[in-house]
Amino acid sequence: MSLLKRRGTMIKSRLGFISTIAALFAAQHLFAVPARAAAPTGCSTSTQWVQEGSNYYYGRGNVQCTGGRYTIKLLCRNQQTGVGYVVYGGAAVNAPATASTTCNTGNTAEGVFAVEDPRPVGVLTGCTPWAEWINSGGNYYYGLGRVQCDTGRYKVYIQCRNVQTGQGYIVTGGAAVNAPNTTTTSCNTGNRAESVFAVADPRPSGMSGCATWREWVHQSGSSYFGRGSAQCASGRYLVRLSCRNLQTGATYTTNSTAVYAPTTATTTCYFGNVVDAVQAIAQ
Repeated sequence: MSLLKRRGTMIKSRLGFISTIAALFAAQHLFAVPARAAAPTGCSTSTQWVQEGSNYYYGRGNVQCTGGRYTIKLLCRNQQTGVGYVVYGGAAVNAPATASTTCNTGNTAEGVFAVEDPRPVGVLTGCTPWAEWINSGGNYYYGLGRVQCDTGRYKVYIQCRNVQTGQGYIVTGGAAVNAPNTTTTSCNTGNRAESVFAVADPRPSGMSGCATWREWVHQSGSSYFGRGSAQCASGRYLVRLSCRNLQTGATYTTNSTAVYAPTTATTTCYFGNVVDAVQAIAQ
């Protein structure tokens, strides 16, 4: 082969290689996943009256943010039945526009939230917990807990209390659900739900999903909040109490021994002293 032919072949080969690279680069940009929009920031919320004839109720919610793209979510409640539920708004808006939506007729908005658009993937976000009445022989008590999240997979946890004994405990919901489904569980009969929260499923490796509470200590016919407990969904932890002597005003802290989830960590202040705060501390 002559030198001229060899040079021509090399030029064609290089041109072909460059064309291939250019095509791959173009395809990469053509099918690239768009960058995720910024999460909403600087959000303010409000509720408004809805008029029905001569009746007014706070059934409308608004949210406005200073940055990001978002839609709106309301936590609504039927005041006659005590049932709560979530309503999402329609089209997303860009800041600083206002997003609005309304509860079902006659129902009130108890919570208003901004929801990132598009919603993130693979993480637990936007969890809304609430408690509901349970009717037991004509008696009503907030013993039912529900939680609903915008993204992720999760279970519901309730921190319950026996109002007769003052004892607190945790109830874990059954099967996990995917967002935006609502998951529900309840306290033991007659007991009250003091806090409701979502825990990611599967549980993360570190300390997560912690609930803390105080309990009564019974002394000579009187009761005072002298004991504190913590229980987490995952991790190793202890409970730390901030205690106070009611006679002197002196304050101090005391720690329990460390435990692994889902064991409850418990400790008590000195005799007659009260618990001001309860913390779960990772170990």
